Formats: sequence, C-alpha cells, structure tokens
Amino acid sequence: MRHILLLDWPERVLNWAKFMKKLLYGVAGLIILSLLSVGVLLYQYPYLPTIIDEGFPSWKWPAKGIYVKVTGEPVSWPQKETLSSVSKSPTNAKLLALIKESETDALLAYHKGKLKFAYYRPNLASDTQFNSYSMAKSLIGFLVLKAIDEGEIDGLDSPIGHYLLTLKDENLRQLPIEKFLTMRSGLLFEEKKVSKPLARDAKRPQDKDASNPFTPLARAHIEGLGSAQPLLKLPANPKFDYHYQNINTALLGAMLTAIYKKPLNEILSEKIWKSAGASHARWRTYTQDGAVTPYCCLFAKAHDWGKVGIFLAQNGSETNPFLSEQSRRLINAHRYDHSLLLDGVYGLHVRHDVLDRKGEPLQGPFTYFVGHGGQLVYLKPENDLVVVRFGRRHTLLHSTLYFLWREILEVEKKTAGTN
Repeated sequence: MRHILLLDWPERVLNWAKFMKKLLYGVAGLIILSLLSVGVLLYQYPYLPTIIDEGFPSWKWPAKGIYVKVTGEPVSWPQKETLSSVSKSPTNAKLLALIKESETDALLAYHKGKLKFAYYRPNLASDTQFNSYSMAKSLIGFLVLKAIDEGEIDGLDSPIGHYLLTLKDENLRQLPIEKFLTMRSGLLFEEKKVSKPLARDAKRPQDKDASNPFTPLARAHIEGLGSAQPLLKLPANPKFDYHYQNINTALLGAMLTAIYKKPLNEILSEKIWKSAGASHARWRTYTQDGAVTPYCCLFAKAHDWGKVGIFLAQNGSETNPFLSEQSRRLINAHRYDHSLLLDGVYGLHVRHDVLDRKGEPLQGPFTYFVGHGGQLVYLKPENDLVVVRFGRRHTLLHSTLYFLWREILEVEKKTAGTN
C-alpha cells in the first residue's frame, strides 16, 4: 500500500499545481475585471473619489470639502444685557415635547429684535456653526430682487440668458428669471418626484436622492456648472409646473456672479450678511470650479441666522431699506390668497403658509426658509417675530410657531411683572 501511495504522489502534486494555477488565473481575472470595471466607472464618473471622500454634507461644522468665507462682523451676539429676559427652558410642556421628538439642535425666537427664547441641545452652543442646507436658496431669492432694485436686472420677466451668457440652449436662455425663482423652469435635471411645499403640520420625508453619487447634480456638485452644460436644455415639451430642483438655484447664483462680476460669497457679505451684523460664515464651493454652491451648505451660527432674519423681516432700516416696497411685496406671504396659503406656496425661493388654528393668539400668513433636515427661519413681520430652528429631523411647522409665541408672551409677562 505504501508503495502504491509513493507512486501516486507525483500525480497528486501535479493535480494540485494545476488546481492552484487555475485558481490564480481566476483570481487574476477577477482582479483585472474589477480594475477594468473601476476604470470604466471612473471614466464615466471621474468625480466619484472626491464625492465619496467628502460624503453627504455634515449637519454642523467641521465638514469636508472646500469652503470660502462669508465675511461678517466679528461681534458676539446676543449681547449680555439682553440675556436676562431670555427663556432657556420651555415652560410649555408641548414645546418641550416637540423639541425632543423632532431632535431639535437649536431653537431661537426673537421678538421686536430681541432674543426671547434660546434652546441648544446638550454639547451644542451659540458658537456652533450649523449647515443651512437649502435655506441658502432663500438668500439667493432676496439677492435677485436686490439686483432688480439696483437696476442690474430689468425685472422678473427678463430672460435669464440676457445675464447668464454661458447658457447654450436657446430655449432655456429665453426663459424669464421668475421661472427659476419659482421652480417652474421646466428643467428635468434631477430625477425625482415632484415635491409639494410643506403644508399644514405634515412632516416632510427626507430626500432619498440627495445622497445618490451617480446623478447629474452630484457631478455638478463637485465639478461645477460647466460639467452640467450638456443637460442644461429644455425637453421637447416642457412642463412649467412646480418642480423643486437645485439646478434652478445654481443657475441664479451663476447669474448673480456674472452680473456683479464677483464671487457669490462676497455679494452675500456686502448685500446682507454684514448689514445684518452677522459674524463670519463658511460657504461650500464646487470642488473643481471655485464658485460657491448657491443651493446648499452655508455654515453659520444659529443667532447669525437670527440677525439675518431680523434684517430681512424689517427690510433693513427706515433710512436704508434693503428692498423697494414693490420687491418686498413680491416676497411677502400677504400677496397670496388665504386659500392658496392653506396648501403652502413656494414663492420667489421662499415658502409661505398661514396660521389659523382656533384659539391661538398668533394668526396670519408667514414666510419661511427650509433646509434638508428641517432647518428653518420663520419671518412674521407684522408680529415682529423671527424664529430660527436647526435639527436633524423635520419639525411641525405651525406648532413650533404657536408654542413659541405662547412662550414669548409668558416671558414678556413675567418680565413686565418684575419691572
């Protein structure tokens, strides 16, 4: 038996060698196939390594990517003398429950230009810089109206191609600026369902397409608008109904840059940020372009958004108004009928709704900015009320205002009683 096994040994070694050879060839083939697949993928999507490294934009600073400064006024705010009248712990049980349930990170309320309520989640503070996400879009809306008032744009009905000369598609060039401001440009740049404005106290679902790295928006997010040119054209039979898309804001931002011949972060700084007294902020840029991303990712402190909100709600000052009365009316919730506000309205890059719950002391239309995770700035000028909210989940729009207004009234009542 031993003799037979010894005679069989060379054949076994040979078979083992053949097996290992086939295995190595198979592994090498898989490696080559994988490398070819990666090569093809990188050829089609050369921005992938950058966007994978950067990841989905962080909800607070620090964040990966390239950022430029929005120069502000380097002052602390709110001032110490105003803090004595600030409520930091909700007396309203419903407000406290809402804060916890919606994972609120910061909630600030201002009445008559003064901070009346301030909440920060533990481990967060007044110096935390939060990501605006899509709230930055609303600033673009105000800046476009400012450009009209300054004579840089003839009006909302002016074709965007008169100012943004880099647009190639003639049909797109002839579209009025208002179509882009109201998300009715007819572009189909982002493949996602049409989203309605936030209505009533319905919670908004997260945008599942926002983190997809294979979309045209993802490419433009890294490479800039130049890479998007082949897709920047109207379809054969465009529908000019409401279709929320970041590309509309990107084009408006590029238009403002072309008009003023300076970066958008400098335009925002000069027109709004410094005038409001807000401190320095950071704005993300297209990694391979250098221009800021107008639709997203402005990192700033919550109370700086409060300052900006007050500045816009009060329209600058009596001696130096930010917008003309005509432009101010265009971006105000009062221009819309109550019946339209009941369903929520997307205006000129801002949203509008109405408070009408019976028994509540706070009533009437309001305007607000909103971001991906429920970042909010509410403007209600007739009540001299501005509310700023940051969180990682959407909150109840109307309830937030109702509960906070009751909180403010309670704080002011107690303050009046001690004077």
